[in-house]
Amino acid sequence: MKLARTTLFGTGLLSVGAAAPYAQQTSFGVPSPLIQAAQAETSVPSTWQVLPATAGGRLETPVMEVAPFNELIPSWNVTGPAGSALQLEVRVRRPDGRWTPYFGFGTWRASGARRSAPVTRTADGTVNTDTLTLGFRSTAFQTRVTLGAGLQVHLLSVNTSDTALRLRDQGKAGQHNAWNRVLDVPRRSQMIYPGGGEVWCSPTSVSMLLGFWNRPVPVPVAAAATFDQAYDGYGNWSFNTAYAGGQGLQAYVTRLGSLRDAEVFVQRSIPLAVSIRFQAGELPGAPLSWSNGHLLVLAGFDARGNPVVNDPAAPSDATVKRTYPRAVFERLWLNHAGGMAYVMAPRP
Repeated sequence: MKLARTTLFGTGLLSVGAAAPYAQQTSFGVPSPLIQAAQAETSVPSTWQVLPATAGGRLETPVMEVAPFNELIPSWNVTGPAGSALQLEVRVRRPDGRWTPYFGFGTWRASGARRSAPVTRTADGTVNTDTLTLGFRSTAFQTRVTLGAGLQVHLLSVNTSDTALRLRDQGKAGQHNAWNRVLDVPRRSQMIYPGGGEVWCSPTSVSMLLGFWNRPVPVPVAAAATFDQAYDGYGNWSFNTAYAGGQGLQAYVTRLGSLRDAEVFVQRSIPLAVSIRFQAGELPGAPLSWSNGHLLVLAGFDARGNPVVNDPAAPSDATVKRTYPRAVFERLWLNHAGGMAYVMAPRP
């Protein structure tokens, strides 16, 4: 499909006079029809444009005008030699119209050493592993990518959000036609792997989503392929979706405003991986007593709208399926990660 550079897909653009959205998704590539259909029904404005051409091993997007934001999370999907590296950088426009220097997000490769950028605080903002946090609100960004030999970019996607608005839609009424529907996502526990599995919640969730899309990957393989040397762990959100993007999926990190938004994806048969944090006693029925940050798979909703999940912290594959109270789960998700989700579907 050949697209003009300014072609936009979907119906996520803001109408005149509309309230500023909490989050916005700006993507370059050809959208998965499933993903595009779901995006159009959420509260998150989503636009798609053709990927800019690569020249001299570098790809640079146009300047993108968006709703005010103070956090930004990038995603990318590439294929090619496993040892070739990708480096992504983003700059943003300051309120006075001047541009910041480019912020780097480290070095990604499918095989071998991969590492996020060292955490460096500046007057403009800080990149902490996968998230750029600004000291002000911007309304424009630009992305550039440096590609190793043989790499082909399939997707660049940037989520921008205004943290002051992250709880605005908390408690929004659900869509009853999305309830009493649970997707058949493979159930996998991270806890059955001694010597490290206890911290594999993110790659275990990715392994479950890959399995759902008929791309079976053992949990230890997914863990090895997402390890971030600088972060010294497996929870780099951008690295996790980049790995899935190399397995034939279109995969990106987004932020949603409420479980009502998540219901839209389940209705389209797209399970999500989401991140929550909870203190002792906050999440009834959880296999962990507490967590500073935990990834699990949202597979559907019961007849009352409570989220049905595959929680990889369960002690066995057979006990992974759990149902959590809707209001509690939504609060723990929005408060901790601002409604962060991994979205994955077969690449068009």
